[in-house]
Amino acid sequence: MEPLLEIDDLDITYRTSSGDLQAVTDASVSIDANEYYGLVGESGCGKSTLAGAVTNSLDQNGDITGGTVTYRGEEIQDYSEKEYNEKIRWKEIAVIPQSAMNSLNPLSRISEQAIEVAEAHTDWSDETAVEKLEELFGVVGLPASRVHDYPHQFSGGMKQRAIIAFSLLLDPSMIIADEPTTALDVIMQDQFLKHLDELREIRDFSLLFITHDIAVVFEMCDSMAVMHGGQVAERGDTTALFDDPHHPYTLLLQRAFPDIRYPNRKLEGIDGTPPALESEVDYCTFADRCPWAEPECRERAPPTEAVPGDAEHASACVRSDEVAELAARDLDDIDDGDGEPVGADADADRGSDESILELRGLNKHFSQSTNVIDTIRASIFGGEQDAVRAVDGVDLDLKENQIQGVIGESGCGKSTLLQTVMGKYEPTDGEIVFDGTPVSEFDKSDWKEYRRRVQIILQDPFNTLNPHFSVRETLMEPLRIHDMERSEERVLDVLEQVRLTPAEEYIDRNESQLSGGEKQRVSIARALILEPDVILADEPVSMLDVSTQASVLDMLNELTDEYGVSMLYISHDLSTVSYVCDRVNVMYLGRLVESAATMDLLDDPKHPYTRSLLQAIPVPDPHHEREWAELPGTPGDASDLGTGCRFRDRCPDRMDVCDQMPRQADVGDGHRAACHLHYEHGSGGETAPTAATDGGER
Repeated sequence: MEPLLEIDDLDITYRTSSGDLQAVTDASVSIDANEYYGLVGESGCGKSTLAGAVTNSLDQNGDITGGTVTYRGEEIQDYSEKEYNEKIRWKEIAVIPQSAMNSLNPLSRISEQAIEVAEAHTDWSDETAVEKLEELFGVVGLPASRVHDYPHQFSGGMKQRAIIAFSLLLDPSMIIADEPTTALDVIMQDQFLKHLDELREIRDFSLLFITHDIAVVFEMCDSMAVMHGGQVAERGDTTALFDDPHHPYTLLLQRAFPDIRYPNRKLEGIDGTPPALESEVDYCTFADRCPWAEPECRERAPPTEAVPGDAEHASACVRSDEVAELAARDLDDIDDGDGEPVGADADADRGSDESILELRGLNKHFSQSTNVIDTIRASIFGGEQDAVRAVDGVDLDLKENQIQGVIGESGCGKSTLLQTVMGKYEPTDGEIVFDGTPVSEFDKSDWKEYRRRVQIILQDPFNTLNPHFSVRETLMEPLRIHDMERSEERVLDVLEQVRLTPAEEYIDRNESQLSGGEKQRVSIARALILEPDVILADEPVSMLDVSTQASVLDMLNELTDEYGVSMLYISHDLSTVSYVCDRVNVMYLGRLVESAATMDLLDDPKHPYTRSLLQAIPVPDPHHEREWAELPGTPGDASDLGTGCRFRDRCPDRMDVCDQMPRQADVGDGHRAACHLHYEHGSGGETAPTAATDGGER
């Protein structure tokens, strides 16, 4: 049988004012009917550009300058926009875009947008288009009645499912999903992947899944290709690439990716960054980052050759047959958790008995009312009838030289908690105590000193640096604001600390001359240069490629020990938290529902929500059969919470007693949980915590 889609020796060139740039070189990929195919690689490696060639959506300055794109046996690379729309778009190939949650027109009802698609590509009536969408809403788990709603009436997860329904509207044979999970928290990602997996049983279509997340590809895809610097480094059956990688980049990507099963495993970062595009690429683009490169790797592009004994498995490496031997000789064996810990628990005594930051019953509520009279009345007489309880009664004790994580889905209050601690928001109630002094007692000079000693690393490194500043100016500015010594030696020293070496080469670069990982390192340097006592890290690696993510996580661990700082680390992903945090706090709708030492939490999660977060994490192993998390829906409205457990409407273990709010109590060795499963319930209500029981009616 011929492939459904075949890309053969494809070259893609961009015309720029500086000359032609080669974005993709000699790329070959073959996808069969009903096959799920993964395309993996770091940002800028050419994945989306390759997809743009298939979907006839390259930028205006981009051209296919060599090779072919064949669909159902017909070459389509030279199709005009009109030809592609008439023959291919939506009817044969549909797209789930990278920013799927922002891809619906906010001014039109969902049904109206379906009608527009049908009018452009079919002769369907409006009624037929709406009926088809209603049917597909049922397929993706949405009520058919919601087709007439506006996008703003949908949660993020519902928008994702609506986009899947749209992609299936005209029964295409192939769907291209371009980084569809990048902006999703771990639960929403799990729901999205679950729906794609279920569709395999009821719909016949191929999927091209483009991502930098190798764990998702190992879990979802039959076959895969690994790209680097515009070249396909390796391709073949997913299991074959996992069991027997024949390209150094494939092997190092696996070693760089966190695995929740082995939180003590050392992550192997990949040094360097992908090369800048050039007019001609006649060398291996991974050569400058490869620990086993030979002179010939820089002299010519390596041919893509089949692995002996497996015609479908091919690698573009002159040392393809030696990769396993080289890795065994030069790289540390993966620690499966039974050996010496290397992650968060590498130093069991890290952290002193002295508290540096305490949160005591901290609340931050936001009023929803836009009525001035209501606002004045509430300020005079009190009351929060319509308040959004973003942070609601949080108790947390951060020790000196300790890293604590705060995890939970989007909308659980994590970032609001950090911004309240930082001083952006004034607490509604409760207390923040810093170094033994309540911040409510601070005067103006105290606040300035507090903002020096408590620094923040923001989530998005691409939008947190001033594009008009050099690295030197970026790091000098906080020193100027806080009247500290401004010297080039100090700046160079902190750049070396965050591994921007040699520092002299980075100090005068502008933001546009830095990669994503380098930008995040500058952000970390900006926080460290003021010699803080506490760093607030808000999803510091979520926007980074896996290779960069590994080295940044390793660096955060080392810097905490070297500088003696404490850290609150915000994330939705326990697999990254487990590598840096000594203790983890699980947050749901403004409250901490569980808190424990990291390994205790991973080994024995007490709260159903924590178990769901763990269950939702993809495992980078195609042999592992993970069960989908039993967690429907989203956290919901933080202003309409009732009096019971806030997780009860989503909890698989719900009991009658969950209509009462559980208190958080110690269930052993500093492990705290707020769940009725850990209490004995009698006529007198809750008593001392005990082992999990089945008390109450489920």
